[in-house]
Amino acid sequence: MAAYKNKQEEKRTTPSIPGTINMTRRNSLPEEVTLRDLMREIQKISEKQDTYQKSSDEQMKILRKELSDQLTTTKNEITNEIGEMKKEMDTLKQEFQEIKRDKIKTEKFQGKIQIRMDNLEAKNSKLETKQELLEQRELEFQLKFRNIQEEARENLRQIIAKLTAEILQITEEEADENIDRAYRITTNYSKRNKVARDVIVQFGRRRYRDDILKRNNSTPVSFKGKKVVILKEFPMSTLMKRRKYMFLTEELKKHQIRFRWERTEGVMVTYKDEKYWLTTEEKAKDFYKKLKKEMAESSEPKG
Repeated sequence: MAAYKNKQEEKRTTPSIPGTINMTRRNSLPEEVTLRDLMREIQKISEKQDTYQKSSDEQMKILRKELSDQLTTTKNEITNEIGEMKKEMDTLKQEFQEIKRDKIKTEKFQGKIQIRMDNLEAKNSKLETKQELLEQRELEFQLKFRNIQEEARENLRQIIAKLTAEILQITEEEADENIDRAYRITTNYSKRNKVARDVIVQFGRRRYRDDILKRNNSTPVSFKGKKVVILKEFPMSTLMKRRKYMFLTEELKKHQIRFRWERTEGVMVTYKDEKYWLTTEEKAKDFYKKLKKEMAESSEPKG
């Protein structure tokens, strides 16, 4: 009991370091406590955690349902619009056969169809944006861990808890409390390089995930002698958009020019103390031509 008291006193007097997260638990139980009281307190903490998890799950279900309802409504509107367009096209075709020489009516018909098509494209774009936002919100709680050697009957949750505890300088028990689940996925990278499959980790809090990303830059960790690479997860639609700008980003990396990806599409480039927002392929191509020209001129010998 004296050792237990000394540990509690040591926890109280340990100063917190500025800029770090103090994950030390407060002593909420009396110093002299029976095993039964301790078990009751643990049960209460477990029930609170279950309640928080259920509340979080319910909120996510409600969000998914709302977005699903919006997507269904938009799809129904598009279906109805297409049905109406087909009926109108049939009617106009009959009129067109009867009045072949009426150019004015034909032009109006074409204009109406174009307007409808533009509206459909706009609705489809909104639908894709909502789907991408839903995927982004789900992935904001995830990280991808690479170079974790696969083993038979491995305990991924325990491995990740140990690694994240080392990064954040907390106990493995505290790290484990913030992990919802961990599982492996097969990717093109693992197939192509014949390496261990990546591990996807779902955390309970987004801030906890962000802290791991920030501190991993200054406190890298290793597993079985290999450096563990920790990456953000992005929706497939976002990755597809970024591929269109690879020709530019490769050139920027080559010349060590700073840039960052925009949330929806494109990149923001810092070049010669100026910022350039390149959110379309045309803008990216124009900037690429400008950059190549200036680099070529700067490499020419001065006479």
